[in-house]
Amino acid sequence: MSGDGLVDSAVSKIQSPASKRSGISEMAEVRELSLSELEELKLIHSGVRNNGVLNAFRELRTKLLHSSKGENFICLVTSLCDGGGSSYVSMNLAAAVALDKTKTSLLVDCNLYDPSVDRLLGVEADYGLTDFLDEPELQVQDIIYASGVPRMRLIPVGSNRERGAEHFSSGRMTQFVDGIKSRYSDRYVFIDAPPIVSSAEAKILASLCDMVVLVVPYGKVSGQQLDAGIAMVAEDKLAGVVFNN
Repeated sequence: MSGDGLVDSAVSKIQSPASKRSGISEMAEVRELSLSELEELKLIHSGVRNNGVLNAFRELRTKLLHSSKGENFICLVTSLCDGGGSSYVSMNLAAAVALDKTKTSLLVDCNLYDPSVDRLLGVEADYGLTDFLDEPELQVQDIIYASGVPRMRLIPVGSNRERGAEHFSSGRMTQFVDGIKSRYSDRYVFIDAPPIVSSAEAKILASLCDMVVLVVPYGKVSGQQLDAGIAMVAEDKLAGVVFNN
């Protein structure tokens, strides 16, 4: 079930807008989630019943694309506390980008303590990010999986969830981040991270990404906590704050 070669083999180096559109349209999908499955997973889609949620994520997508000035990007999504909603926001930002038939998205699960991507797979992943970082013989295509959402791909966290900070501060992690951004110019990457206030991993990951979205659980944190979270993100990388209810 895994393999960028399996699900992305039709996407090659893009030479023109026309060939880009053709390549994306030919991306193989192992399976496609039904409407009921999308609703159960709380994933937005074009036929979602709550248009307010759909439009909110479309607006967020538009603002991120505007901030990137037409370039693809790697966006870290983190919260101020456990259960703050970063997984929900990162999944739906990736889904929102994939709604655009000229773009693809990749959701990377880096939340070692509360992984979320596994439940989107529908199968048990053979390998994930931490396996890739630990095993030099693994290639990036070995850890990329179809999501069930057209043009949206997933990388699960992997089996080795110890040594989190050491995983993400390694040279192999830096190479991984550079590679997934440069491989396809139409791919937008979202990294689901642990809370930035309480984890060294999120701070390390923020330094590797182009921008950061900070998710704030509405009514659950103080203004002082919010200020502290914002201060942990470099000013030039903070794309915005999302209040999640």
